Amino acid sequence: MRFLIALIAGSFLVTTPASAFKKLEGYFIAFETCEAYHSKNRQTNPGSITTSPNMAYKMLGLNKEGGDYFQVQMDNAPVSTARWVSADCGIHVVKADTRTGGTGTGGSDDVIEQEGTESVDNLLTLSWQPAFCEFRPGKKECRDLNDGLLPHTTRQLSIHGLWPQPKDNIYCGVPTSIIDLDKPDTWDRLPAPAIDTETADALQAAMPGYASFLHHHEWIKHGTCFLGEGGADEYYDDTLYLTELVNQSAVGDLFFNNVGAEITGADIRAAFDTSFGQGTGDRVLIKCTSDGSRTLINEIWLGMKGKITQESDLGELMRAADTVAMGCNRGIIDRTGLQ
Repeated sequence: MRFLIALIAGSFLVTTPASAFKKLEGYFIAFETCEAYHSKNRQTNPGSITTSPNMAYKMLGLNKEGGDYFQVQMDNAPVSTARWVSADCGIHVVKADTRTGGTGTGGSDDVIEQEGTESVDNLLTLSWQPAFCEFRPGKKECRDLNDGLLPHTTRQLSIHGLWPQPKDNIYCGVPTSIIDLDKPDTWDRLPAPAIDTETADALQAAMPGYASFLHHHEWIKHGTCFLGEGGADEYYDDTLYLTELVNQSAVGDLFFNNVGAEITGADIRAAFDTSFGQGTGDRVLIKCTSDGSRTLINEIWLGMKGKITQESDLGELMRAADTVAMGCNRGIIDRTGLQ
């Protein structure tokens, strides 16, 4: 797969009158597949042209100061090669360097692929999105959730991450220049994981934080230490597979059927035992948080040992892991919206 490491230089925008087209130098780096419109107002797209994730396009400008569409050069596009792309689709950089995926060039801004065997000691962390959004209502995914645009997040647990263990097994082959960017406000500037369109589509639904580039952070911090032969695509495919198993089980039913009610940690562990075999519940840590008046269940952490494949038995993986303390004893399954 091809992927792109962006080297950011200089500031993004220069102040100009708000009503004028703003000419920009450099490149537009797309983070996902987006429509490239001939007319942004009518949203016409001759040739059905779209951006490719992790690729750079010559930047032409911004529709206005503080605007919401970049104009970029799309070679071979019919009617006009100057196309409008939503500013939410990527970022403007002054300089960019592209290379083909592999072991890396060893440069100070490259993530260097590590050699070794795939991680067989992992922690799957799943979130209850409404509880998360009680404390971060300004994040895009939380605004969408509270506006009723993400109804599926009240029917299933959402992906936080898949974390190779032990807990300090992080940032494998990641240079300091990239680690320094690993903060929520600059996750969009982290190198994007090289995943195919099918995986990206599934991840956007299963990981609401995708809208805030959580998938960049999880790959850089944890995924680089997973060491699967399929790279980021395998890492996220395995995460999606395990998450679906949980959501399709009695565990998923327990959360869905008790929105707004209080359940116990023992209830959650019993649901794991029912679905995945006796003893699996003893490998689940339950995390809660308080809003001052209520205790909310916000995450569950599943310990697993063994190689993860698309045919793995989750029960076997969990029973091979060490038992853990329950953590939170009881809490509310939060409803959508600020309570």
